[in-house]
Amino acid sequence: MNRIQLSHRYGLFMGLFFISQFLVIPIMTPLLLGFGMSIPQIGMIMATMGITVMVLELPTGGLADQVGRKKVFLISILFSMLSYLVLLFIPSFIGGVVSMFLWGASIAISSGTLTAWFVESFNESEGDITLQAGFARVSARSSFFAATGALIGAGIMYGGVEFGYEARQLYDVSLWAGLVCLALVFVIALLWIKEQREFKPFSFALLTSVPTQMKSGIDAAKHPVLWRILFAMFLTIPIASAIEKFWPVRFEELSDGQPLEWVYGLTYAVTFYLGSLAAVMTNWLSDKFDQQMGKVLMVSVAIRLIAATIFALSGNVVMFVLLFICYDFTNHLGKSAYNQLLHHSTDDSVRSTVDSLNSLVMRIGGVIGSLMCGFGAAYIGLVNIWLICIVLAIGALFFYKSPMLNQASEPANAAT
Repeated sequence: MNRIQLSHRYGLFMGLFFISQFLVIPIMTPLLLGFGMSIPQIGMIMATMGITVMVLELPTGGLADQVGRKKVFLISILFSMLSYLVLLFIPSFIGGVVSMFLWGASIAISSGTLTAWFVESFNESEGDITLQAGFARVSARSSFFAATGALIGAGIMYGGVEFGYEARQLYDVSLWAGLVCLALVFVIALLWIKEQREFKPFSFALLTSVPTQMKSGIDAAKHPVLWRILFAMFLTIPIASAIEKFWPVRFEELSDGQPLEWVYGLTYAVTFYLGSLAAVMTNWLSDKFDQQMGKVLMVSVAIRLIAATIFALSGNVVMFVLLFICYDFTNHLGKSAYNQLLHHSTDDSVRSTVDSLNSLVMRIGGVIGSLMCGFGAAYIGLVNIWLICIVLAIGALFFYKSPMLNQASEPANAAT
């Protein structure tokens, strides 16, 4: 299997996984509102997921580097399935907290697993395409299927409302459909994924070496490329989380009680279909800037912040949705460039751990964004919180200008 074939098949596999996710993610905030949750309660529920990821992220990443990425990924799928089941059978604040704990555990366990497997398999496969191009191919395919999942969810909501079903019943249909997809992901991963390296068998004694593995990953993050992109990413995450988690709240205000639940899935579908185009545009930017990935990211983030500002200031429901689509499209720009910088600066022995560290930094920023919206919106308004997060994200542009991020890729053991 050459690099192009690997990227294609991995993209299709991740696409099925994203279908399971995006049948549920677009309706998550409306579902919690349907449970009778207030904005502060939703903030606490969402923060539960982020905090869980923060606690478990590095230990599970270190474990994946030792016992194998496939085993750990399969466990994460089981946690995701449990999360959906809790939402189905415990529709309350407690149910929301427990579900997001399980979902957060799933995210923490899975991060740094299959991405590390893909990078190592990609590097050992024949072919001339770059890792950035490989990630772009994966992103194009996975975004397409994520959009399909969101579109199916929108169809469930729109068709169900037309036939007289209540929104709560239709949310349950989406959750059950997501569960079926997760079961398929589990079976395919079990049968298809073959690890290239020999890993240690799992044992409780092995857990004692996880702190050492974590320390190795943290030390690896001192690489001059890694610490810069991690810090820059941290600055951009609060606005991404604040908009992703709370745009439905603003939409509900602007829609003035109209039955528009189907809009959530349709909106995410459009943004992810456009995400495939964003992957192609990232390839074009990479060629335009002669593979200087820092400049690619700087331009991508600048466009994203302009789009976020215009979106935040919109006061018309139709323009609000259209501008959200534009903003979310920009959110996909530069992802493959970021992944190339991350993985070209990381050694195989700590790849899962560093990827988990990357996810940990992302989740810390996400918790900050969720808490700022959940509690700050009551005092200065949701729109003003968004604008504050945008100002914070401007700092990332200065890191992406660094010459360290705009030169030929260097080996993972480069001097710090």
